[in-house]
Amino acid sequence: MGTILTVASGKGGCSKSTTVMVLSANLASRGYRVAVVDADRNQSFASWHAHAYEGPKFTCRSEVDHIRVVDLAGEMADNHDVVLVDTAGFESLTAASAIGMADFVLIPCTPDRGSVRETMRTAQQVASLSKAARRSIPYSVLLTRWKPRGLSERAAIESLLEEKLPLLEQTLGDLADFTKLSFSGLVPLTGKVGEQAARLIAEIAGKGAIPKDLLRPSLRKEIKAA
Repeated sequence: MGTILTVASGKGGCSKSTTVMVLSANLASRGYRVAVVDADRNQSFASWHAHAYEGPKFTCRSEVDHIRVVDLAGEMADNHDVVLVDTAGFESLTAASAIGMADFVLIPCTPDRGSVRETMRTAQQVASLSKAARRSIPYSVLLTRWKPRGLSERAAIESLLEEKLPLLEQTLGDLADFTKLSFSGLVPLTGKVGEQAARLIAEIAGKGAIPKDLLRPSLRKEIKAA
């Protein structure tokens, strides 16, 4: 059975769909059997996959009902290595269901006050759903549209660390390629985007978010060294 990785935040525009785009294509290129569930009523990911995406094949299905999304993700996990769930950018019962069923939750956060506040709220939601489910739902914050030396970035990290939120070391940078891929459908598998994707995959695999056994030996070494 594969793992279910939910990408969630109550704030729109924090790169949830971009994160799923990058992970799905790069995981598929590494031999993973990947499925994506688009649980956002806007259906931006499903539309992109159907009409623009050009790259390694993966399965994409849409489901916005808060009960059926659990059944669908569970069914897809039976015959895929990784199921990625793209959630809505606002408070939603479907997003809560997607968090509650997840093996791991990624919370994307851009360097602005609104995104930081919503990241904190989403982390609290994960904690509450963990209590309700009587199991631990692990999660990490993924810093997106990130400039390593930016002043906003520094303030955002300070706020997140004050709340003792678990931050991933790997970020998704403020690169034009991330903006272009939503229009072109071409997800970079090499270059800066590919390198960031590879390190992100290695890091979340080390946390149990995706199976390690399909990783190339070089990425397995990165996990052991982390």
